[in-house]
Amino acid sequence: MNLKSIVEYTFNRMNNKSKTHYSLIIVRIPNPIIAAIYRGLCYNGFFLPMVEGLKLMRSGNKSTTNAEVFHPNKVFYGWYIVAAGTISGFINLAIVQIGMGAFIKDVQQEFGWSLAAISLGFSIKQFEQGALGPLSGYLIDRLGPRIMGSFGIIVMFIGLLLFSRMDSLRGFYIASMVIALGQGMGAMNAFMTALVHWFQRKRGTASAFLGMGQAMGYVGVYPVTLLLVIYGWRDAIFIAAIGFLIISLPLAQIIRHRPEPYGYLPDGRQSTPEDIKAPLTNDRKGQEEESFTVKDAMKHPSFWLLLIARALYGLTTTVHHVHQIPHMINRGFTTQGSGLLVAYYGLTQMVGRLLFGPIADRIGRHRMYMLCFLMLGAGWFAFAFISPQSVWSVVVFFFFYGTGHAAHTVTSQTVVADFFGTKRYATIRGIMSTLSLAISVMGPIYAGIMFDIFNNYTLAFLILGPIITLGTLSVYLAGTPKLSGLN
Repeated sequence: MNLKSIVEYTFNRMNNKSKTHYSLIIVRIPNPIIAAIYRGLCYNGFFLPMVEGLKLMRSGNKSTTNAEVFHPNKVFYGWYIVAAGTISGFINLAIVQIGMGAFIKDVQQEFGWSLAAISLGFSIKQFEQGALGPLSGYLIDRLGPRIMGSFGIIVMFIGLLLFSRMDSLRGFYIASMVIALGQGMGAMNAFMTALVHWFQRKRGTASAFLGMGQAMGYVGVYPVTLLLVIYGWRDAIFIAAIGFLIISLPLAQIIRHRPEPYGYLPDGRQSTPEDIKAPLTNDRKGQEEESFTVKDAMKHPSFWLLLIARALYGLTTTVHHVHQIPHMINRGFTTQGSGLLVAYYGLTQMVGRLLFGPIADRIGRHRMYMLCFLMLGAGWFAFAFISPQSVWSVVVFFFFYGTGHAAHTVTSQTVVADFFGTKRYATIRGIMSTLSLAISVMGPIYAGIMFDIFNNYTLAFLILGPIITLGTLSVYLAGTPKLSGLN
């Protein structure tokens, strides 16, 4: 029996068997080192959550018990999860999602594969990652995001090692599939799932910090390109894989699924010992009861309209992730220059996402999500003509695409919880990922084929502009979410 059970048992027994009632008083531990150790044990479930000490005190012949809770750490624990997710997102994007695109040219030169064949590997990765969405979401909801996040990181590490030692097209595809397995079964999905449980009214702000971490990943691409130039693509990927595991795996251990077992309510609203004893507070029960089941969500038109918007974004963003560096090199940038431009873009994203998160919480995450597709469409036109000699194209691309990208990042995942609730959030989002695959996996292949035909990406990117703007219409028709906590 752990300390929490002993205290609750003793507390209830003393009050039931004696006319003299007792109050559960939670007090501070003055020594900061002991307090820090105790908090760590609390976070890991050994002791009563989020308290530094406790004692039973006589309260006279009172008919009720008086409870007072002191949270020793004034920082809401949900923000620790956000901070860990921010760093993890930085590593994930810099190495896996964006950084791998920097190796395309060297891999193509060494093996002589067509760009379409290489793009197929990235599409396979995207397809498998999305196909695993329902299973991943179910396991995250059932087993918890910390377990699945840790599992995904280890599998991605193995995939990166396989990528660094591949010597055939089949080996490339196998490595891509293993990386996709890790991404699909956990990785960043774990942090986002925890976030929607720990935050409600401040989801946009919390999501903005996660998005800032991903934006930092664009900055992290530049060191990856330096590793590529110094060590070659194989050793560069191997070094990046080791760094990925050493940093990401400990961060995943900070994840906690829900705030109530640790003495909190969403957004850091203060709770009492009665809340700690109960699995769910009345407020939380209301949220859970209002949450859609998976079956009910799929019957609602909003599900399918949001799915269309998600698929359109997936189609275009996979092209951007995979082909942005090859496109800039084709337009006259050097490899280091392309990496540096991506790093500058990441710096603007860091600022933009921190800015748009609180704004989205204020004006409505749904409204900002609806407008971001128009900005992305304008950005694709500028990116099609980007070049070292055309400063205007760089500025216009940074403004329109950067604004749309930042707004989309801080709203796209939280909008799903705003529409359908948190109870089956990971499962519903996972199903959306799978169903959007039919369109999104076509992106890298489409761009690769267009390059092989025209020897450039210009026409391919011009076509993507009007396609992505259709997302605005789709989100508009989806209606207004009712579970955002902003109504």
